[in-house]
Amino acid sequence: MGIRILLADDYQIARQGLRSLLEREPDLEVVAEAENGQTAVRLARELCPEVAILDLSLPDLQGVELVRQVVTASPGARVVAMSMHADRRFAVNILKAGALGYLLKDCAFEELVRAIRTVVAHKNFISSSLSGLVFQDYMEAIRDSETRFRTIFEGATIGFALVDRDGRIIESNPALQTLLGLSQEELRCQLFTSFAQPEDEERCRVLFQQLVAGQRHSIQMEKQYLRKDGQAAWGHLTVSRFRGGEGEDQFAIGMLEDITLRKQAEADIRTYQQQLRSMASELSLTEERERRRLATELHDHVGQILALAQIKLGAVRESAGNALVGPMDEIRQLVEQTIQYTRSVTFELSPPILYDLGFEAAVEWLAEMMQEQHGLRIQVQAAKGPKLLNDEIRVLLFQAVRELLVNVIKHAQASQVRISIGREAKNMFIKVEDNGVGLPVSLDAPLAGRGFGLFSIRERLKYMGGHLEAESEPGQGTRVTLTVPLKP
Repeated sequence: MGIRILLADDYQIARQGLRSLLEREPDLEVVAEAENGQTAVRLARELCPEVAILDLSLPDLQGVELVRQVVTASPGARVVAMSMHADRRFAVNILKAGALGYLLKDCAFEELVRAIRTVVAHKNFISSSLSGLVFQDYMEAIRDSETRFRTIFEGATIGFALVDRDGRIIESNPALQTLLGLSQEELRCQLFTSFAQPEDEERCRVLFQQLVAGQRHSIQMEKQYLRKDGQAAWGHLTVSRFRGGEGEDQFAIGMLEDITLRKQAEADIRTYQQQLRSMASELSLTEERERRRLATELHDHVGQILALAQIKLGAVRESAGNALVGPMDEIRQLVEQTIQYTRSVTFELSPPILYDLGFEAAVEWLAEMMQEQHGLRIQVQAAKGPKLLNDEIRVLLFQAVRELLVNVIKHAQASQVRISIGREAKNMFIKVEDNGVGLPVSLDAPLAGRGFGLFSIRERLKYMGGHLEAESEPGQGTRVTLTVPLKP
């Protein structure tokens, strides 16, 4: 396959002459011509030629800007710039902009074919009458670039290393030497994988081989590395290929950023989260124990005293005169209302059904109570079979179902709710589904604005090895699923 060439010159006669010259060579093919800069940029983008021959005095784009736009549009194209300017400073700027060749137009017929073959080989070509002066200036520019690179390399706070194709360190900067606790001489020729933990060393070696083979463009990972004193630290490692002048990978550049403090902070946060979940669980159990104590006090003492007062009032009424019967009945009615209220408060504080008959029976009682109070149709479906739950999980699930039903009543505008209780493998699940307006976004966002209740339940479920999932779409209702592991 021949070398595909884009030819750009604003004079048609010049293009014809250059095309005629190039077509004498069997391996050179002019695939397109352009008479202005914008057309040259567009054709470079569309055709991706191997070589772009550009007159630097096109009507709409000239000089450095023309070269930059063509190189950007077609990064693989080797640009040969043609100009009447014999100024070395102009030529150097064109080369800096991305051109590989600079050709004086009055030398084009003698040097163009040689220039094309030179840049295709990833080498620079400069017209012979300029080559000495331009080469000197160009090399000075390269040395300036190397000086800037060296300044960045040496002064960076991130560890840098140049690594050869075998994975051995050629050069390192002071930051890397400090991170590893090794000198420049101690690092030189060491395999960069030797600083990984033993269990990571083989993985790093395989990834580097893939990088060298061109199967990946870079390596990025967070890993532990070993310092000279044997201490382990965390780093973010990036390794990228570096292409040489002949287009081959000569070495790789590795960057190591110390993230030990960040990892320690993340570990501390996870520990604090676990402690907070444990504390929330313990606080909830303490609250439930206090609720149950108060409910027991109300039932065993206040409730019993009121019941006894009701009995005695009945006995007194039998022996009282007709004038006292009416007032006595009113008092008995007030006592009866107080007994009913006390019983209701007792159930709301801590329903005895939850402990005496189990979780499913307590949910059915809760559904009946809310259906009666709010006119919401609630259906409970409980699969048969044993579901062993300790007090902590039983209380948590009951509170969660109650909180979900309250949310439905407040926000969902639903007419019916279905509660499903079942078992899958070693887990128990509870689904609460409504036919309400649904939510336009993920349920997580509204939950955060609706109080601490469900957030606390979700965190406590995580602490117990369970989780909360929510599905909702506008107008399609909402379904929340609670999953917890069953007691072994």
